[in-house]
Amino acid sequence: MLAVERAAYLTIDEGPAEDFMQKVDYLNARGVRAIWFCLGEALERFSEAAVHAIRSGHIIGNRSYDHADFSSISWDDARGQVARTDQVINGLYAKAKAIRPAKVFRFPYSEDESRLEHFAGIQRMLEQMGYEQPSFDHIQYEEQDEASMKRGLHVSCTLDTFDLGAESHSLTEGRIGNEIILIHDWIAFEPFKSLLDRLLTKGMIFTVPKEWSQTSTVV
Repeated sequence: MLAVERAAYLTIDEGPAEDFMQKVDYLNARGVRAIWFCLGEALERFSEAAVHAIRSGHIIGNRSYDHADFSSISWDDARGQVARTDQVINGLYAKAKAIRPAKVFRFPYSEDESRLEHFAGIQRMLEQMGYEQPSFDHIQYEEQDEASMKRGLHVSCTLDTFDLGAESHSLTEGRIGNEIILIHDWIAFEPFKSLLDRLLTKGMIFTVPKEWSQTSTVV
C-alpha cells in the first residue's frame, strides 16, 4: 500500500548539540527545513553551526537560556531567560545577514496545570516581547493540547517521536490531519536520521508555516 502524503512541521528541541551541523546538512540534502528550539547557552557554544542553519533556511526558536523550569521561577527571571536568548538569536541572524522571520518559543518543560495563572503571566510577557504562534494548518490537537494552544503563544507538538524509543511505536498509523513533530537534538545522528527516514517513508511532506514559505536561504 502506498503511503498517504501528509504535511508535517518538524520541530527539534534543545540544541545545538555536537552533531548539529551534520543533522542540518542531512535535512538540507532531503529538502527539509526545521524549527530548532534552541538553548541560548548552546547557541553561544555552537554559533557557527547555528549561522549555517540560518543561512540554509532553518528557523531558530527560543527554548530559554539554560533549560530553566518556568513553573518554578519568577516572571522577571522568565523574562530574563527569554530576553538573553533573544539577544543571542538576534546576533546569529545578524551574523548570517538574514532577517529573523519570527519569534517563536517552546517551554523547556511542560506547563504545570496547577500554576495556570503563573503561566498566563508568562504568555502575556511573550506577547509583549513580540512572540507569535505560527500558522500551523490542519492540525488535529489532543483536547488538552488544543486548550493549551488557545491559552498562549508557545509552540506545542502533536507527535512526540519518543526519540530512541520511536522504532517501537507506530508513528503515524491511524492519525489524521497534519502534524507538529518533535525530535530532540541530543540524540545521535544515526537514530535522528533513522527517525526522519521513517517519517518520510510514511508519506510525510515536511513544510514550514505559510508565512515563512517565501523566506529565502542565504548563500
